Amino acid sequence: MIDWTFESFESLSCGDLYDILRHRQDVFVLEQKCFYPDIDGKDQVARHLIGRGAHNTFLAYMRILGPGDYYEEPALGRILVTPEARGRGLARTLMDEGHARAKALYGDVPLRLNAQAYLKDFYESVGYEIVRGPYDEDGIPHYEMLKAA
Repeated sequence: MIDWTFESFESLSCGDLYDILRHRQDVFVLEQKCFYPDIDGKDQVARHLIGRGAHNTFLAYMRILGPGDYYEEPALGRILVTPEARGRGLARTLMDEGHARAKALYGDVPLRLNAQAYLKDFYESVGYEIVRGPYDEDGIPHYEMLKAA
């Protein structure tokens, strides 16, 4: 069972913010050996979706940016499942939850994301189509993808 929280930046506890930044660093910087500016000034305008399991264990995360905050459409980003939680279908559950939260906030509108190339097939399986790419972002091949309304 996953317990989901969905907060604005101002509503995040210090502990939640610490967990978010730690796990983003662990996955995107250390695990993927990619040195990039994770703290990019967009967290303050984003909504933050956190999935926790038993004993309040951090399992999954994404941030959702509103229309105009990054793209014309709402955008999902910094999507991760912790290494300990992988292989259980949680990524699909996270995407479903993120889509539902974005729809509740912004209505039935297209959603955009930047996908690492190795995850292209996964994002296509949850309804996204390539609109640009591949292109290099911080040394990793990416695709810009859009999910129709």
